Amino acid sequence: MKSEQEKCQAELDEKALIPKKYYGQVFTTDDKLIKKFVQYIKDVYRPGTKIVEIGGGLGYITQALLKEEGFDDIEVVEFDEQLYEILKERFGTIPGSSPGMTNQKTPLSIIKGDILDYKPPEKPYLLVGNIPFHISGKLYRKFMSDETHKPYGMVFITDKQYAKTLAGQPPRCYRISLQAQAYGNIEILDDVPPTSVYPEPKVMCAVMRIMENDIQLPENFWEVVNTHWEHFPTKEVESPKTVGLKGWLELCKNTKIKP
Repeated sequence: MKSEQEKCQAELDEKALIPKKYYGQVFTTDDKLIKKFVQYIKDVYRPGTKIVEIGGGLGYITQALLKEEGFDDIEVVEFDEQLYEILKERFGTIPGSSPGMTNQKTPLSIIKGDILDYKPPEKPYLLVGNIPFHISGKLYRKFMSDETHKPYGMVFITDKQYAKTLAGQPPRCYRISLQAQAYGNIEILDDVPPTSVYPEPKVMCAVMRIMENDIQLPENFWEVVNTHWEHFPTKEVESPKTVGLKGWLELCKNTKIKP
């Protein structure tokens, strides 16, 4: 076990906390990885916007974000009651306040709640964090399909296999792949070995970044996709996984919208 993992375990033991497997709780402990993660965020951050961190945990990533020059506004959404209290104590902030830090230049607010019920801020925002594996699918669908106010980008530590699925191309292009690629341009930036987090997951993780693109889906896009996906093979589509985003967009042009 690396020293960073031991430090995290000691802190959890001191606070009588046991990571909740059913919440998918893991804590990013590798200082070098956290520094690189923050740089990946900084590379695409737009001045004057908000950073929304999913699950502040023990505050390791939050602290690194606060130390970085150039971020204007940070909001942390933490579901776990105990971790929420730890974050408030550690950063001396009042939930919903802005600015909430007395010892930092960057305004910080900490919200207790489920990210799946989160109401996005009015200003443009960047979504970041080490996300729980068990809500990955719901999380991506919620924010990529938000018709009113999508994030302009996402930078996540996530299950590498799931990241590869989102970036999938024919012959392994799934419906979630289409949704992700219609939302934004996907990059798998770095591997995250199990020793970089605590407790160690059984799967390889990765840093993934998705930045919103300007693709406009036609009105009949999902109707066409779902029809062929649920009734294949069809005259036009023998296997849906072999049709990438461009192929579906072309097919939509030649398919009439049902009244």
